[in-house]
Amino acid sequence: RIAPQRDPERPLRPATSWILFLQDFRAQTTALKGKEVMSAASQKWKAMAADSKAKYEEPAKEARSKYAQAMKSYVESGKKDAWKRDPERPTRPLLPYMRFMQEYRKTATGSMLEVTKSGASEWRAMSDAEKRRWAGSYDTEKAEYAEAMRKYKESGKEAAYKEKVGILAQQEKLKAKKAKVSEKARAKAAKTAEKAKAAKTAEKATKKSKSKAADKVKKGAPTKVAKAEAEAAKEVLKKAKAAAKLKQAKAKAKA
Repeated sequence: RIAPQRDPERPLRPATSWILFLQDFRAQTTALKGKEVMSAASQKWKAMAADSKAKYEEPAKEARSKYAQAMKSYVESGKKDAWKRDPERPTRPLLPYMRFMQEYRKTATGSMLEVTKSGASEWRAMSDAEKRRWAGSYDTEKAEYAEAMRKYKESGKEAAYKEKVGILAQQEKLKAKKAKVSEKARAKAAKTAEKAKAAKTAEKATKKSKSKAADKVKKGAPTKVAKAEAEAAKEVLKKAKAAAKLKQAKAKAKA
């Protein structure tokens, strides 16, 4: 749930005596920076005499008194509650359990936690018939509340209140942030999918290349055998021809 921003009419909490002193110390000690300033100021403040601290404590005390009065007037005016919750927003009806607890707390004894635990235990031990006694007109009130909320939203009062207290601006900012995150997530998912697709394509190409190479080897093996056999046959034929010529030569020589 998005909370309202700070009411500009709400009184500002005054600075403490320590803060007033620190402001003076920073103005007088420009050579120190960051943590050095805080450390040095803290040491000086702790060692400072009560009459020296009074220079800061008295204005702080007076400011606190004015703040308390201003805050009291702010609360009593109804502005605090009106900023926290739109007074025109319909009130949700109490659940049967909450109605029971309201009555139970009036007579129960013990701390808030103890009363809450004992009340919850007693509620769980009730029968359905006993619980229905606390329901009363809850269903009717719930329907009336839903209708009142519909009219409240359609009237534009809800949007006006949200814009006034800064909720609408925060909602728009959150919506834009979520949209940006979603866009980044989609882009990342698309990139991952693209890489996976490229890897799959490369894997298919590698398998296809290996398959072709295997087919080539299979087709090439018989060809080499046939070639070897042909060469062997040629050699046999060559030898046969040479033997025949030799035989013919011998035959002529005898004649």
